[in-house]
Amino acid sequence: MNIKNKNINREVYIESMSACCSVGDSSEVIFEATLLGNSGVKKHQGFLNDETVSAIGKIRSSRSFDSLIIESIENILYDSKLKDFSTTFLSIGTSVGGMAWAENQFIKDGGSYKNIKLEKQSIHSIAHTIKKKFNFKDSITFSTACTSSSNAIIFAKELIEAGAYERVLVVGADSISYTTVNGFNALGVLSSEIATPFDANRTGMNVAEGIGTILLSTTPSEIKLVGVGCSSDAYNITNPHPHGEGAKLAMKNALKSANLNPNQIDYINAHGTGTIANDSAEGKAIEELFPHNPPVGSTKSITGHTLGACGAIELVISSMVLKKQIIPKNFNLKTKEIDSLNLLQKSIKNEIKFVLSNAFAFGGNNVSLIVQKVYNER
Repeated sequence: MNIKNKNINREVYIESMSACCSVGDSSEVIFEATLLGNSGVKKHQGFLNDETVSAIGKIRSSRSFDSLIIESIENILYDSKLKDFSTTFLSIGTSVGGMAWAENQFIKDGGSYKNIKLEKQSIHSIAHTIKKKFNFKDSITFSTACTSSSNAIIFAKELIEAGAYERVLVVGADSISYTTVNGFNALGVLSSEIATPFDANRTGMNVAEGIGTILLSTTPSEIKLVGVGCSSDAYNITNPHPHGEGAKLAMKNALKSANLNPNQIDYINAHGTGTIANDSAEGKAIEELFPHNPPVGSTKSITGHTLGACGAIELVISSMVLKKQIIPKNFNLKTKEIDSLNLLQKSIKNEIKFVLSNAFAFGGNNVSLIVQKVYNER
């Protein structure tokens, strides 16, 4: 990779974006669902080995997951009016890669591995699928559990800032697999109902699938990616630090990167999974770091937890908050656990300039991103 000038520090914008999950296949439709409280999480039987019911956010389409990824990129190509991606870098974030394809093939072949292909099964399977269709300059894949696409976004921003590329396409994608659902069930964090993030009586999370596609570039647009921050507290392989130390550090680093004070953040799109451990730790971190009490929300009761794709999908939602100047309500919230958190129970119009979006993962891998509404730059 040829870094042109490490002293360059160029501004990075969202030139185009697209998303697909259990509530729809466009940014507009998904955002509308968050405002109205239309959840895509439904009860399913057959995913868990013990045959109990699980609440899952599954994409409602007869088409393959690969074809939906291709379509999301075609939408970006059309919207950006690019001829191709020959000078564009591809940065991918995924938690499970081609695991779902491998499982289905294994079942189809009656328990045989004979047709399992490495390029379709591995963590790089998404890159393989995309690069068969489009001519990207080069690519990289991040797999850091639920921060995968958030880390892909950080890397993309750094490439552009350093002068290596004018554009980087970020794709966050994860499909439902039996292994994933049963793994979270073994940890005792799945809910059989729609998740209720930050509720005192929450019962767990909803595994979901989705695709978030974001074209970052130097081309000025309405939304600017101004801050990125990460941390690794390594407190526990699955649980966050109980006081949210890692989450707090990631948010502090994002604020420092954006040259902002905490009181300049107008809305926080929380990771908010609905698990006891995450919401308690994240809530404490937000409460301590943001004394001006900005609105806080989680959209995972609408989309489900899309794992490695959630960072990209929720940055799309955060960007829609800025575009529409509307903050979504916390769907399904009844009783707050932390009284001081400003958890909206109805969507409101407001003047919003900066939104911070969190994604936290196993092993204490934490990422916070900040986007800004830009006026009169296009």
